[in-house]
Amino acid sequence: MTELVTTELALRALNDFRHEVSQMPKDAIELLSVERRLHEQLNALGRALMKEVFERADATSSEVEISGGAWGNRQVTRGTYTTVFGEVSVNRSTYQQRGRGRVAIPLDLRLGIVEGSYTPRMARIMGRAVGLMPEHDAEALLHEIGVAMVSVSTLHRIPRAIAARYEQKRDIIERSVRDLDAIPAEAATVQVSLDGVMVPQDGELARPRGRQTSEPEPPRHAQRYEMSAQPTPADDDGTTGRSWHEASVGVLHFVDAEGKSLKTIYLARMPEPHKATLVNLLGDELDAIMLERPELNVVFASDGALGQWLALNDMASKLPSNHQGHAMGIVDFFHVAEYLTRASTAVWGQNSPEARVRARTWGEWLKEYDDGPTRVLKALRYQRDRMNEGKRLEELLTAIRFISNQNNQGRLAYAEAKRRNYPIGTGVTEAAAKTVVNVRMKRAGSRFSQHGGQTIMLFRCAVLSDRFNALMNQMHADYTRTVVESIPKVA
Repeated sequence: MTELVTTELALRALNDFRHEVSQMPKDAIELLSVERRLHEQLNALGRALMKEVFERADATSSEVEISGGAWGNRQVTRGTYTTVFGEVSVNRSTYQQRGRGRVAIPLDLRLGIVEGSYTPRMARIMGRAVGLMPEHDAEALLHEIGVAMVSVSTLHRIPRAIAARYEQKRDIIERSVRDLDAIPAEAATVQVSLDGVMVPQDGELARPRGRQTSEPEPPRHAQRYEMSAQPTPADDDGTTGRSWHEASVGVLHFVDAEGKSLKTIYLARMPEPHKATLVNLLGDELDAIMLERPELNVVFASDGALGQWLALNDMASKLPSNHQGHAMGIVDFFHVAEYLTRASTAVWGQNSPEARVRARTWGEWLKEYDDGPTRVLKALRYQRDRMNEGKRLEELLTAIRFISNQNNQGRLAYAEAKRRNYPIGTGVTEAAAKTVVNVRMKRAGSRFSQHGGQTIMLFRCAVLSDRFNALMNQMHADYTRTVVESIPKVA
């Protein structure tokens, strides 16, 4: 721990350093050394000033009232807090309720100290850091910068604890975050979409990581927030090491009347049956949007996965009665284009000019003509009736079945969507899978526990959705309580 000096001593040392710099020969200034030493001086001053802040926030009366409850039996203990300037130790008051063993620390509650030791700004830095990079990289970067310097273990533990607290009150926190996030005034349409993405996890027979004990205790966040271990696909998949399971991502993508992209809200959840939590979150987001902007058009979009369309169709059926906009479902055009390419390849051969031209032509029919799906299916069936080769015919039949099924569901109205300036692809959703999961969670050797992976997704989605400030402000509020000190009675 860095030795703490008083504010006066820190200011004096800073002034002495300033004088030293003024006497340095111009050609002998080693800027790297000077900058580092100055940073150390400023951190020392920051620690001294933060100590004054902590002491100012402490309670000194014999009794306090916290959330309507009376606390007494005041004691003074030593506490250490981690700030962006380094660790600061102070004497602070603790209180107990009569007949109970729990201890309350007014300093912590007034300032919103996170997990008993970390300032709100430290919590923000750690949350953002693990959302953007692995803990080892974050530790190295923070030490290079010279602020908010914490260990890998701390970067592993504290964001997970914050995320556990978030999960405990997810519905309330998400509602508040949504209320603070403005829908673009120019928005005319919102595209609602979801998809799956594979994440690496531990198989149930994988060798445990970390400190080896015969009876390992649950992680601290699980103990503190009473998180029972939820069943996950990795529990009994029969693998003996790293295994892969399907997580889920969802987006709400706003565009203006001309189809120009305005804003995207990202959601992601670790693997679970039927993507249940992700679907609920996506539905809650859409409900809030419709409550505020019932005139918006809604486009439900996905690839051809049945489960995803069941979820989207359920959302569509629950649009409010006062919804004034247009609503439609549309399957990702580029997914359909892949089937068109498979069909043309089956007929004219791999990479043949004819196959490329026909696939492109069929795609243009879908986008330009209201009866485009009928035209395409007629052309495909004509080619089917002329074929008699088993494997190539099966490829063509697969394409026909997919396109016919999507057409029967009314999801191929690309010409209408283009006239309305709706997005006809799910590129934003595909990008979400890449930016939320692939970039951060598929590095060499990576594998994630259910809660560890969800922690990364929580902070990463908040950053990408420009909701990080709102999320962390809500978490800060949840760590904060009003403390009222008793006024001594006059005899």
